[in-house]
Amino acid sequence: MQVISFRTLLLNYIKRHPVTSALLFANLFMFIFVLFNGGYPSNQIELASSLTRNGALVPILVDQGEYWRILTAMFLHAGFFHFFMNTFFLYYIGRFMERLLGSIKFGILYFASGIGSGLLVWWLSNENTATIGASGALYGIMAGLFLLTYIRASWFHPSAIRSIRFMVMINLFITFVSMIGNGPISVWGHAGGFAVGLLIIYFLTPQDPPNTKHIYRQQAHPESHHGRTIIDADSVTDDDIYDNHYTN
Repeated sequence: MQVISFRTLLLNYIKRHPVTSALLFANLFMFIFVLFNGGYPSNQIELASSLTRNGALVPILVDQGEYWRILTAMFLHAGFFHFFMNTFFLYYIGRFMERLLGSIKFGILYFASGIGSGLLVWWLSNENTATIGASGALYGIMAGLFLLTYIRASWFHPSAIRSIRFMVMINLFITFVSMIGNGPISVWGHAGGFAVGLLIIYFLTPQDPPNTKHIYRQQAHPESHHGRTIIDADSVTDDDIYDNHYTN
């Protein structure tokens, strides 16, 4: 059995998913930066103060000309659990979408969704509330993936379509519960990212996944749909994308 080193796995991941990798490293850098520049105190007032000092989106400060907060807030998190959940979601969904859209279009979708999320927070949230997190951008990615299961359904295995739509419904339900329960989730941030993702995916979606030329070519697979490209979202690896129009 061939053993692949962690370094090789990491380099391969970066090579295949450069934008997702850069975003993951940016989130990690900002998490460590905040850790040594105010930290993540358990007291909510002190935490808000620390995050505001490090670039959180506070509408009243944006009103005063600090527009850069709309961008920096996308890379801040409220603590390790928040950081871990968002980066894990980005690692899993981001690499998938980057290979479906291509790196440039994926980057556009991510930042457009994140900025759209920030704008809605700025316009509609409490002017003194600090908002942070990658969730707005991630909701845009999730919305784009959700819509792809309709406009490019032939790309996906039927079980993957069910899994993706169920995942989206669960996340939207959590946001809805937070809204009616006045929870800590930024409803406007999630809604803004999701709306932008739905809107611009139409302009970014290629006719065929651009990265199929970089992966293994196989003969017709038992799970293929009439010779169409099939992508299995349950475990996104090289073997999960099949294009039986080409062979080795």
